[in-house]
Amino acid sequence: MKDVIIVGGGISGTTLAWQWFLQGKSVQWYADGIKSSSHVAAGVFNPVVLKRSSPIWKAQEQLDFMFPFYKEVEKYLEAPVIELLPVWRRFHDSKERATWTRKSVREDLDNLMLTEPTDDPIDGIKAANGYGIVKHTGWLDTLSYMKSSMDFFNLRNEFFEEGFDYEKLSMSDDLITYKDITAQAVVFAEGNQLPHNPWFHQMPLQGNKGEILIIRCPGLQLQQIVKSSVFLMPYRDDLFWVGATYDREYESIQPSQKAKDFLISKLETFLELPYEIVDHKSGIRPTTIDRRPFLGLHKEFKNLYVFNGMGSRASLIAPWASKCLFDFIYQDISLPAEMDISRFEDQ
Repeated sequence: MKDVIIVGGGISGTTLAWQWFLQGKSVQWYADGIKSSSHVAAGVFNPVVLKRSSPIWKAQEQLDFMFPFYKEVEKYLEAPVIELLPVWRRFHDSKERATWTRKSVREDLDNLMLTEPTDDPIDGIKAANGYGIVKHTGWLDTLSYMKSSMDFFNLRNEFFEEGFDYEKLSMSDDLITYKDITAQAVVFAEGNQLPHNPWFHQMPLQGNKGEILIIRCPGLQLQQIVKSSVFLMPYRDDLFWVGATYDREYESIQPSQKAKDFLISKLETFLELPYEIVDHKSGIRPTTIDRRPFLGLHKEFKNLYVFNGMGSRASLIAPWASKCLFDFIYQDISLPAEMDISRFEDQ
């Protein structure tokens, strides 16, 4: 018998599998191999909303849990999955620079932002008003994290690359049976496929289409992630990520010329070096109407759980949120009210 069946192969499903494993629980993990938004995500983690120079929700709690979590995963994978890189916020004007200096001394931001802006130049980047530097930032190599994790659990016979057949799931008061596997619980972490789930389809999930470019720019030497109206992040060798767009009114899941033109136009406001576009990718992020994840227990079936809605900050929030769900199931510790799906019961 397994402690948990996990359904979903993105950042969320991968993180759940590790959370249960690191807590000494047995796992059976299913992922259908269909590329999700996690497969096109750059994986940047950043605890500050740069437009408003304000901390994200529960920023310090997420950071405190995220770093040791990924470091523990790296020990088992015997390979790095995160890289620490500062985010340099490119100021558009002197007013934005002054706002940064004023807000960075606040108690909730002084551990996240350097107070003094920098005018240090980056060759090939135009930044007349300098930069503000965010601390505790970097990126999760999402593709490596997911692929290496699946290989790890596959060697343990705990991972199946196949779709989950809802009709083959049966439930009793204490146990779940799926095909020939019994488990104490199932956690659905299906991302944008949640509307197809027969038990959680009513959750108010919103698809948010994101598109990114991968460019080759041999003359650019970046030791940081540059964030202007779009971000520019070193990937590997002379390749860089450029992104991202946010579109709730999308008509197609395929990459669009409109988004490509937008990314190019924003990139060329500050990149002064020649480049070529190597790839153009798109994905649908699972976002929520109140910008908080969906965690919790089905109100009728007491061994069905959901873990969804991580949005564009999955690499940062998922480790902490997965521990919250674990503690909710095994320690009877209440979920943060902002994430608990019971907040929608009256709707």
